[in-house]
This record gives sequence, C-alpha cells and structure tokens, in this order.
Amino acid sequence: MIRQLKISGNPFIGIFSFTNNNITIVREDIGTHAETLKEALGTELILSTIAATDLAGIYIAGNNNGIILPYVIEDEELQLIEDMDINNCILNTKETAVGNLILSNDKGAIISPMLTDEQKLIEDALGVETTVASIGNHKYVGSVARTNNTGCLVHKEAKEEDISLIKDLLKVDVRMSTLNRGVPYIGACIIVNDKGAVVGESTTGIELSYVEDIMGV
Repeated sequence: MIRQLKISGNPFIGIFSFTNNNITIVREDIGTHAETLKEALGTELILSTIAATDLAGIYIAGNNNGIILPYVIEDEELQLIEDMDINNCILNTKETAVGNLILSNDKGAIISPMLTDEQKLIEDALGVETTVASIGNHKYVGSVARTNNTGCLVHKEAKEEDISLIKDLLKVDVRMSTLNRGVPYIGACIIVNDKGAVVGESTTGIELSYVEDIMGV
C-alpha cells in the first residue's frame, strides 16, 4: 500500500520519520495523518522528537533487528524507544545524522565513509553484513537511496558499481529514480517498510509506479 502525504505543508516526509516493520517514529504534531501512517505501514507509532527536533528520519537508521541513534538523543526520547523493547545502539560520534549516513535492510547495510570507525557497532546492532562505501560519490548514502527487503530506489547519479553493490549486499532489485517531482534525494521523500510506503504529496504517477514496482508495496 502506498499513500501520499505532506506534513505541515512539507512533502519531504522522509526527514520527519523512521520506520521498520514494527514501529514508526515520527514528529508529534501529525494529527489525523497518524491513521494514514498506520494504514500504509502497518506499525505502531511513536510520536516523539529526536534530539529535540522533528527530524527523526535524519537522526535514525536501522532495520527490523535494531535501530541506530545519535548521542544527542535526549533521555525521555530514548525512554519511549526502550519502552517498546526496541534493540538500539547509540553512536558516540560527532556525525549525528545517522539516518543520512546508513542504508540498511535485514540483509545488509552500506555505511558512509564518515562512520568508518563505527562499522562494527553498526554491524552488531543491525545483525547484518556491512560495507563502507559512497553512492554516486555521495557520502550521505541514506539520503540518496531508500530500501526495504525487496527493492531499492537510488539517486540517478549512482554508478554501475554502486548498483551492483546494493544488489549484492542488500539482495534487492534496484532502480534509479526521483521522487517529489524530480527530487533525487530519495531518502528525504519516502518512508517504506515491507508492508507499505508513504511518499511526499508532490510525487508523480510515474514515480509512484517505480515505488510500487521495485519495492513490492
């Protein structure tokens, strides 16, 4: 199931939310959009700030085995996550935008060169094989692509070797695309798990068809 949404007039919903197959963490002021998220993604919702901001999608990465959090997360925010019995790992690094720096599913993870020193921690928390790489010369690998366990949409500057890496490590089909009417930063425009996806309201019909076809939702 795919739904289109904008939050407070902003179609870049990927920056405001993180999801896996069990939970969706999203900014608190979503109001009636909560039902849309539940319907599309089939998860419990955690309405919370992260690092005292609305930018959960930028500050969180993960899969169905665990989530990665920045050290700037506040105690009460972490408590909400731990109350849901979610395996989590806090990275003590100045690179706090971990959602932009990790591309992961339940089969593997690509980690930005900016987090090389944290690779083992990330690997253990997510329970998957990892590699350190850029995508299309972009170090922000979580912002230029988004994946579930079926498919991955990636920035149009991805190289042939980048696509091969995604296919081999994450074991998914891959398609270069844009969302939100031509925006190449896929991660900012979508939240997706194995049950469904929510994309920015500006996303075109052709772009929606790519989400449906490649991600199987």
